Amino acid sequence: MNLTFSPKLLLRILLVLVVLPVCVSAQDDEEWPSLSYLRSDYKAVAVVAHMRIKEAEITNRIIGYENWRIRAEVIESFKGKFKKGDAIEYFHGAEAGLKQDYFTGEKIVFLLAERERDRRYYAVLENSTLSYTEDRVKKLRVIRGRRK
Repeated sequence: MNLTFSPKLLLRILLVLVVLPVCVSAQDDEEWPSLSYLRSDYKAVAVVAHMRIKEAEITNRIIGYENWRIRAEVIESFKGKFKKGDAIEYFHGAEAGLKQDYFTGEKIVFLLAERERDRRYYAVLENSTLSYTEDRVKKLRVIRGRRK
């Protein structure tokens, strides 16, 4: 059996093998992301909030990709018009095959205000949703400009 790989394919495989473990371990680090990383995502969006997910369902599928509709309650707002206790609905695009559990619980969410024709909706900034930790909330309070 003769296996040959193009240089491009070998580079992609190498990138996945090197970068993926680093990304996974960074997400497990409760002190990640840094203040500057959070500040960058904060500036890019209309809404930043600590939320409790109430419902998550797939609304659309295309090959390798799913769009989820998320319904949540705001626990603490860091940016935008929502206040504690407000209900919000937003959309989260993700790789196909993620379990519903991935979208449940308490999350820190960064949302873009999107517009399609006459309809306005919120969508997650790609790769920005974080699990709740005290360190992350403390950093967001600093970015917002006051501590609680």
